Amino acid sequence: MGDLSDLNDVARVMRSCEGQARLEGIRVSLVGRTVVDVEFTNETHSIAILLRLDDGDTFLAMDPSLDVDALRDEFADVIQREYLVDYPERRADGELG
Repeated sequence: MGDLSDLNDVARVMRSCEGQARLEGIRVSLVGRTVVDVEFTNETHSIAILLRLDDGDTFLAMDPSLDVDALRDEFADVIQREYLVDYPERRADGELG
């Protein structure tokens, strides 16, 4: 469909009784918990944040700044440098690495 369609469907779920119940369940599971560890995982299109809570549960969180397009914008030079570590034969003549 498209971004506007996605946005509208999310809004519909959020305003519904069923959607509000789901979100309240998430709120209840998190409020009062303490984060005891944080891990990061490669989820192909983003870096995901895995929060480990004091009761042993985990919670997956996402941050738009960790989406692949945002990472490509912010870390373009780093990505190129690390790419050349993976493929040193593609380094331009005379380029130091």
